[in-house]
Amino acid sequence: MATIKDVAKKAGVAPSTVSRALHDSSLISKSTKQKIWDAMDALNYSPNFAAQNLANNTSNIIGVILPPNKESVANNPFFSQILQGIAAVCNQQDFMVAIATGKNDDELIENIKMMIKRGKVNKFIITYSQKNGAVIQFLQAQHTECVLIGEPAKNSSETLFVNNDNVQAGRDATEFLFNQGFQHPVFVYNDLTEMVQRDRYVGYSQEVQKNVEDAVGFELDREHGLEQLQEFLKQHPRVDSFVVCDDIMAITLQNRLSALEQKTSDFGIISFNNSIFARAMHPALTSVEIFPSSLGMEAAVLILNTADDDFKKLRSSMSHVIIPHKIIARESTIKY
Repeated sequence: MATIKDVAKKAGVAPSTVSRALHDSSLISKSTKQKIWDAMDALNYSPNFAAQNLANNTSNIIGVILPPNKESVANNPFFSQILQGIAAVCNQQDFMVAIATGKNDDELIENIKMMIKRGKVNKFIITYSQKNGAVIQFLQAQHTECVLIGEPAKNSSETLFVNNDNVQAGRDATEFLFNQGFQHPVFVYNDLTEMVQRDRYVGYSQEVQKNVEDAVGFELDREHGLEQLQEFLKQHPRVDSFVVCDDIMAITLQNRLSALEQKTSDFGIISFNNSIFARAMHPALTSVEIFPSSLGMEAAVLILNTADDDFKKLRSSMSHVIIPHKIIARESTIKY
């Protein structure tokens, strides 16, 4: 593996000159910088950014924080698409992405502390929002820069965030079911402390109340719950449709209905995220596209506060960005 000394030798300069060039020092001429970059390309040299961060007490790393102890994170394309959006912007701005995970809030915060202390990371993107979230409270107390993907639980005017209008998305999804001829939709969730689920439930509630219906929620346990679902359907025999908080949860619901020997075609189902799972299921799921890659890109632009012309269409000067949503209709909401 090539070292900074190898680059200096090939370029015919001192190692200290290579180091200054890596930091775009104005003391180094453009022609010398070009010779150094050519030497780096020829040797396939990659700078040791971690060492430079420690030496200069700065960082070119963006910390991306994933939800703690969520079994669906690794298999959920929503988070991978967010990461793709973040990486697309960071790569163009010569920033690297480091991911923080943990089994619980305490472990996650310890990992973040390590990134701050050893990696000199001072910019973070949090990919989820929770009521009374310990992680964002910790980061704000440390006076680090952070952008939230989701709705701030408090101090929204003082928090950089990127989000969909999830209340409106909940209204739109519910209205879509009514327009398809369904009359008694139920909202399906698994954790209303997550702000995105709460907001979608609020939107659902507002729409059903406009149609002289009572708001009814069903908590779907991902591990168990077959008996609970059976009992729920007995207690609510008029239920003919579901607004489900995400595609993975909707697939779980479809499987539970089949296990109870209920025809999935007897129920309308609309979910959120428009993931590959929505297209692959039978019947294919109607889903609300929320453009997670755009959420990630906008979050990265906000945290970097870039003025690059490549991002002139992105609103880097704003304190928050709202990404629009779009309903993708499929077979799961066809009224038979």
